[in-house]
Amino acid sequence: MSMQGYLGIPRIEVMIPSSVEEALNLLQTHPDAEILAAGTHIITQLTLGAKRTRKYIDINNLHHLRKISHHKGVATVGSLVTHQELASTLINHVPAFTTFLQKYSSPAVANRATVGGSIMLRSAGEDLIPILLTLDAELSFATPEGVKNVPLTAFLAGGFGGRGLLQTISFKLNGSCFFDKLWMGVSRIPLISVAVSSEGDNGVRVAVSHKDGSTPGRVATVEKFLSTHVLSEEVVEKASRLMMDSINPESDVLASSWYRRRVAGVLLKRLLQNLRR
Repeated sequence: MSMQGYLGIPRIEVMIPSSVEEALNLLQTHPDAEILAAGTHIITQLTLGAKRTRKYIDINNLHHLRKISHHKGVATVGSLVTHQELASTLINHVPAFTTFLQKYSSPAVANRATVGGSIMLRSAGEDLIPILLTLDAELSFATPEGVKNVPLTAFLAGGFGGRGLLQTISFKLNGSCFFDKLWMGVSRIPLISVAVSSEGDNGVRVAVSHKDGSTPGRVATVEKFLSTHVLSEEVVEKASRLMMDSINPESDVLASSWYRRRVAGVLLKRLLQNLRR
């Protein structure tokens, strides 16, 4: 196998479409190809020898996917928008983005990693996903059959299995959305992260990075409990305990499942106390 450059990555083929239609055609004619955006994850995996894909469709010339807009309390973000661009643009509308940036791994990655790339990974290591889950995010995919809109919750559960290009992510702007995480080492990869957002009379949205194994998700049992109770100190304590009993995080070399459950409960308690203020 031919290795290229100082990184020692294998030789790969990169196709560069100039339109969404061309990108979709490449996805159809090259079923073994993957979408390439910033490459912060893919290049690392290639360097480590952990990725076997050798064909990529580079979508960085699709400049309309770099736009951010908001109207009537809903933001629409292109899939090529970086984490830094997203958070800094909407930080006054979503307080969770303040903590998101403060506890980010590094400015260099924040200025490269894309919103769409994070979502497509479906990974517990992507801090953005729990935040977007609490904001009822919806994904818009371009497919050969037309545009398909998929709730983020459904996507994480495998609700979109076709070949398509993620174009935009839409979500509510909520001034009562908060985020926190516990991380390990300089990489700041989350051992566990939690996000909440208040929906007023409609209760509280709660999401966690490790809902089931290493998959992020909303915590319906906690949300249902909070929807029928006023946020008193006693209710916050009960919600914290319920959180620990309602998730099934993976155990790995960084942390045990038991430890992640305990920390998730503590983080939820802190965030709910923010909502009480």
